[in-house]
Amino acid sequence: MERKYTDRKDLFLIISLLITAGLLYLLLSGKPSSSVCEICLDGEVIQTVSLTEDTTFSPEGIPEITLEIRNGKIRFLSSDCPDQICVKSGFISRPGEYAVCLPHRLMIRIPEDPSSTDSRPDAITGKVTPNVHICGRIFP
Repeated sequence: MERKYTDRKDLFLIISLLITAGLLYLLLSGKPSSSVCEICLDGEVIQTVSLTEDTTFSPEGIPEITLEIRNGKIRFLSSDCPDQICVKSGFISRPGEYAVCLPHRLMIRIPEDPSSTDSRPDAITGKVTPNVHICGRIFP
């Protein structure tokens, strides 16, 4: 007697797992976007910009770099650095995300909400992440 590789029960199980995975992805896909971005040079915040208006600009004192804000997201639009990794990093919009141009020592960062008490353990080590020093500030 030949065994069928899939029957109705198997198909129902696969569809149920796919729907569950999709719902979990939608529910846990990340933090909400932020409305501000910090621009840091050499570890110091030099500018804070709003992400509510679409615009293109150069950070204060760095005409070699162009940043673009579109639809509540920000990215490096252009830079004269040789490898263009900062430009290839794309848009950022969620708290905690950042993009860096190492040759110019410039970082754009979406700050965490200081009132949040997000103390989830690290996925690999299982330890709660200690305070992180970014742009001369301490973030939980």
